[in-house]
Formats: sequence, structure tokens, C-alpha cells
Amino acid sequence: MSELIGGHRGTDRRDRVPVAIVGGGPVGLSLALGLAHHGVRSVLVEKKVRTDARSRAPGIHLRTREILRRWGVEERLLAEGTLRESVELHTRSGRSLVSIDYSILDSEADRPGVLFLEQAQTEQVLLDAVRASGLCEVRFATEAVELEQDAERAVLTCRDGESLRTVEADFVVGCDGAKSFTRRALCLPFEGSTYSIRAMLVDLRVDDDRDALPWPRIWNGSGGLTVAAHLPDGAWRLMHMERGRPDHDEEVGKPEVEQHMRRTLGAGAFEVEWASQFRLHQRAAPTYRVGRALLAGDAAHVHSPAGGLGMNAGIQDAHNLCWKLVTALHGGDAERLLASYDVERRSVTAKDVTRQADLMTRGFLQTPAALRMPLFWAVRRMLAVAPIRRALLRRMTMIALAYDKSPLLRPGCSAVGARLPNPLIARADGSRARLYDIASDEPFLIHVADRRREAVDTPLEVIRVGVDGYDEPAGLLRRITGGQEGYILVRPDLHIAWVGQDHDDLDEIVQMALGTHPSAIIEPVGQQGRAR
Repeated sequence: MSELIGGHRGTDRRDRVPVAIVGGGPVGLSLALGLAHHGVRSVLVEKKVRTDARSRAPGIHLRTREILRRWGVEERLLAEGTLRESVELHTRSGRSLVSIDYSILDSEADRPGVLFLEQAQTEQVLLDAVRASGLCEVRFATEAVELEQDAERAVLTCRDGESLRTVEADFVVGCDGAKSFTRRALCLPFEGSTYSIRAMLVDLRVDDDRDALPWPRIWNGSGGLTVAAHLPDGAWRLMHMERGRPDHDEEVGKPEVEQHMRRTLGAGAFEVEWASQFRLHQRAAPTYRVGRALLAGDAAHVHSPAGGLGMNAGIQDAHNLCWKLVTALHGGDAERLLASYDVERRSVTAKDVTRQADLMTRGFLQTPAALRMPLFWAVRRMLAVAPIRRALLRRMTMIALAYDKSPLLRPGCSAVGARLPNPLIARADGSRARLYDIASDEPFLIHVADRRREAVDTPLEVIRVGVDGYDEPAGLLRRITGGQEGYILVRPDLHIAWVGQDHDDLDEIVQMALGTHPSAIIEPVGQQGRAR
């Protein structure tokens, strides 16, 4: 499980950290930020000299924003980007093709919608927050060249300049993209297929009235499908896809860019910031974990860009892995915790993310132009039906993703493994807040009660809903407990770990669901727990 690029094993320097991260894109930076949020040190190595200046993934979905809010950076991202709480897809003529109103999710989420922000800006916000934490050393222009591990540690050898530097870590996480060094060092294949689609990305600027056109905009014809979306600071992103295999030696010429721009924005002057063509792949590693080394993001799985799920799924990998690494480092059951990361995230990315992206790719990109418009109209009609609209938008925003299999989860209640909803709750004085805003960053227990009962004997924070607690008008939490009094155990990643009507075996349940005894991950706050 090692790969040496170079020619010698001599190293000049040696460091020791809990976690070493390979890759300084949005996934690696998110993992570093999450670990820092829990007080865990890390080293991040990135072979590029800086964060990516090119914009590739311009959309941050609701579930990802919820994660980044917990880690303290959502507000800056919102300030940098454009949050669309409704999206209307327009044709070149200005006709509305499909209208998406995210407000139907208000009862279970705060400010539902999609945040449009260039990936370069997202990475810069994350990098600034990571550096400000003081708990992660970010090393650019540093390439990982060898990975070895044994039962006690993982050893990562990196080249920075002319010298080699060794990092010893409890765990190594490869967040280093589709051509991942880490995955290759672990001798893992990257199985899947390549779509027969020629895809192109262009960022350009216009300085006339076209900059105020409604967006997103779409052109559908025999020459493929082109989508235009506005980015901050007067930039536009064009994505064009057509059937056929791309030739990577072929440059994207200005005449072709102008053709796609005319079809979506109209004629006029423009300035190309960058243009690139690429292939669409659907691939995944057979496992996301080998011993003390793990994979996240594109290093583990790649998808079609349809639906904008890729970067978001990678950040959600980091979110799932983060608390498990923290717990393992604090004496938890590392084997079960890391096995659960592999099972949970592979299940979600294969069953939900890949399937959804593949369906959209085949339906809207590989379908002849004459059939695409009926598909758009069918989507429009489905969105007009409230229950269908809710179900579709929950999937599009990624809040519907749930873990149905895991070494940590007991089968039973259908809510186990699902994301905890984020409803409005009312305090005794009548003021309101979102559930996530009062919840601990650590595991916690929700007690839904109709009558006064003795406090639960647990070091976990307890949030009471009902008598002597918060009022939750939407009734989402009571729905989880089956309409009865009961308890909801919530993991640090805000997924439901257990639902029950009594707490007699709570210690055993917590140990099972969190991979350790609760006192191993949170400080006891008193014999009866801390109620809120």
C-alpha cells in the first residue's frame, strides 16, 4: 500500500499530527475546518501553489450550507455569492421553462435554496477559516509521493521543492481528486464508465444590458444543450454539452464560445476568462477505506455534473468522516467508526448521488433535442403538484439523503439514518429559533414529552420539546417518534441515530450509535444532563 514517486526515501524533516489530509480543494479544506471546529490538529498538503483560480462547481446546495453553517462559514459564503430561494429556467426568448420555488421546504429547513458562488471563492473562504483556526498547517506546492501504514500509524512522505518531508499521522485522508495519489497508493481501482458526451465550461464577462438578463438561461437544439448562469462580479458561466467524445487536444476557440453565448445571452461583445472541455465520468472506488487511510470526494467517487452534486457530496463525505475521526482519536471504536464511514457514504453516493446524476445526464444530455423539451414540460407539471414538488426538491437540495445501512445504526424506525429536520421552535417567551441553532455540536438527545417526567440520567445535552420545553408547531419531531412521547438520539452530523419510547438502555444505545461511551467524546455536565 505504498507508492514512491521519485527515487529515494531519505527525508529531511518529520512531523506528527492526528490527521494528514492530501488535497487542498473544497473537500480537503472542509475536512480540515471540521476537524479544527472540534479542536483536532491536521496537516494539509496540496501540490498546487494555491487554491484553484478557476470556477468549476458554482452551486452549494442546502444540505451543504447547513454543514458549513455549523462550521462557521455560511454567512461569509452568502455574502460572497447569490442565494436563489426560487429559480426560474428561461429560454433564449425569455420564456419561462421551469420554475422552482424552494419555499415548500421552509418547515424543515432555514432559507432553502441554492447558493451560486464560484468554486474559487468557496475555496478561499474555507482556506481563510482553516488558517484562522490555527489548528491546520496548509502546505501548498507540496506533493504526496509515498504512503505507508501499519497497525499504529500512517506515514505520508511529501516533496516540497528539492526535499522530502515525512508526516506521521493516526489517519490519512485522500481528498485529492479523480486522479488521486492516495487511491493509487492504496492500489484501489476506479471502476465505472465515461459518457459519450462532449462537455465544455466557459467563464466570460459582458458589460452591457445582457448582464441583467434573467437566469439561468437555456438553449436546446440539435447541437446540444447550453446553460448560462450568472456569477458574482459580472461573470457568466456557460456549460455546453453535446453527444460525442471530446478530443482533449482540441482547444475551445473563441468562435465556438461566441456561438454558445449568442444562443443564450444574445449577440454582443464579451471577454473570455477561461474555457475548457472535459469528459463526464461515473466512477467509484470499491471501498473508501483501507486501514488508517480513507478517501473522500472525487478521490472516492466522480459523477456527471448534472444537478451540481459532486462537490456537495464530497463536503458531505468530510462531514460524515469528521466526527468519526474525532471520536476515534478520543478513544472510540475506530474500527466500527471508520467502517461506518465506508458503508454509509458508499451507499449514499452509489444509490442516491450517482443514480440521480446519471438519470439527469441520460434524460437531458444524451437524449435527442426533440425529446428534451417534453421532458422539461413533464418536470414543470410534476413541480406543480405539492407532494411531488416537495419530494423532488428534497432530493435536489440533498436533505433527503439518508443512511439505511451502517455498523452504527440499529434497523427499526424508518427515521434512523435520516437527516434531522430543522424546524422553527418557540421558546416560553414566544421568541423563535431554528432547532439547529440551539443544538450542540456534540451528540444530543431530543425528548418529546406531553407530561412532566424526571430528567434523563445522561451526560448528553437534552432538548425538551413539549411540556417544560420548546414548542414545535410543525410537529416534525413528534412525527419522528410516531406521534407519541419519545426520544431522538442525534449524531454530531445531525443524522438520527436512534428513536425510542424509553431510555432504560440509553448508555448501551449511545455506545452502539456513536462508537463509544458518551463520556469519551463529550465532557459530563452533571448527573442529570444539561437540558435546554
